[in-house]
Amino acid sequence: MARTKEFLVSCGTGKIPARLPVDRTRIIPGPPPSAPPLPDAEAAFRHALEHPVGMPPLKKLVGKGAKVTIGIQDGRAADYHPEDQDLRLLGLPILLQLLQDYGVKPEDIHIKVANALHRMWTRKELTHILGPRLPYTLGGRLSCTDASDPSQYVHLGLTRRGMEVAVHRSVFESDLFIFISTPGGFFQGGWKSILVGMGNWESIRYHHRPWPFASGHSVQDPKNSSFHKLLNEMGALVDAELERRGRPPIMKIEGILTTSRPQKYAAIDAGLITPVREMHLDLLISQLVVDVEGQTDVLLVGMTDGDGYSRLSVFNPIHCRNKALSGLFNAYHERPLVRPGGILIVANPFEPKFSLLNHPSYYALYHEVLPTMQDPVEVWDTYAEEYAHRPEFVHKYRNGFAFHGAHPIILYGQGLYALNYLGGVFAAGVPKEHEDVARRVGFEPFPTIEAALAEAEARLGKGCTITYHPHLEKRGYFTRVHAGNG
Repeated sequence: MARTKEFLVSCGTGKIPARLPVDRTRIIPGPPPSAPPLPDAEAAFRHALEHPVGMPPLKKLVGKGAKVTIGIQDGRAADYHPEDQDLRLLGLPILLQLLQDYGVKPEDIHIKVANALHRMWTRKELTHILGPRLPYTLGGRLSCTDASDPSQYVHLGLTRRGMEVAVHRSVFESDLFIFISTPGGFFQGGWKSILVGMGNWESIRYHHRPWPFASGHSVQDPKNSSFHKLLNEMGALVDAELERRGRPPIMKIEGILTTSRPQKYAAIDAGLITPVREMHLDLLISQLVVDVEGQTDVLLVGMTDGDGYSRLSVFNPIHCRNKALSGLFNAYHERPLVRPGGILIVANPFEPKFSLLNHPSYYALYHEVLPTMQDPVEVWDTYAEEYAHRPEFVHKYRNGFAFHGAHPIILYGQGLYALNYLGGVFAAGVPKEHEDVARRVGFEPFPTIEAALAEAEARLGKGCTITYHPHLEKRGYFTRVHAGNG
């Protein structure tokens, strides 16, 4: 009988056992070493403003009478710890003081939360991002964007590929627009902060929909994915409009965190959007990408409840689908960890929990649409515009701290590429009463990991290779697969 080894695999809010055959199971090692933290992050932030890449220093860009808008990321990473550094907490007080020192009146400095199609945040929730004082002392100078309000956006026309570009009015009407960003991986950063974070539905729908003929390259792969190339193309229209208006380019202040705990900043730079992003790619790769030999037949990953879309709220089955099929499956460069036609096993109980406050359109999609229609492209083509404009969803997004009506259709659609690539998507650790939940969002349910592995072996053969990735959920952790056997 083959020798096995038992592991405890994350599953929802707990763990479940898995006995894996030693002779054909590969365990992915931990992430590469963390970069060292900066000796003085505050000094590095100030230095970045004095020596921005491709731009004059901050003090040369503003003066008396200037109007400045600062864009910031919304929310926190799902694995945030209070002792971790945050560029908004670190940098906003410095930036606000410097602007005033350079002659900008406090009332002419505004801060915009780049929530786009994400939900707006209460003042109390903003203290989770900005600390206890700023959300209340800034008053009306701190606000979330409203992606359903046409008056807030400037439409710049179409790119050569017919993509509509619309960006928040503050980007063009400020004498200087600054954005503070901390990319946790390769999907964030660069022009995404502006064209998604400061964008609206009419523009975001072009690059966030499921495309039936797309290549399926991971959006976390900076060399092969077309996502950031498309955003750069759209960004050219933003730069041209700023130049036409006689405004300086957007100043991006970007920081890269260490992977060691507590997380401190390993780099802080400012300047033009694309050069700053490119400066940080090698650092991100050195910390976040591990090289492995060969693909695997079966990939096993644990999955805890919680993601960026459910922070301070409830993790629902559509979040669960997206985290597995988009977040975890796509955590690779060049090629997926699992081979074409292979099987992905995700451990999660798929509990049917929803927040009717924060995710009303998610609840509607799950109950109204998915029982009878599950093809992501068909769901998008049939319901995306209706959900984007359904009056009760618009009202709840604008006034009730709910996600934009079309947001769950975006997340649901992002599972298309994994489903097309894989031969099976299994959910392990699913109790009998949740089996229909897993099926509704595209997974075959199994009560245990052993039962899921047995079915995988029945389909792929008793000698199929297994890879267990115990670290996949860790912040921004990716694999780069080289040719060879898994």
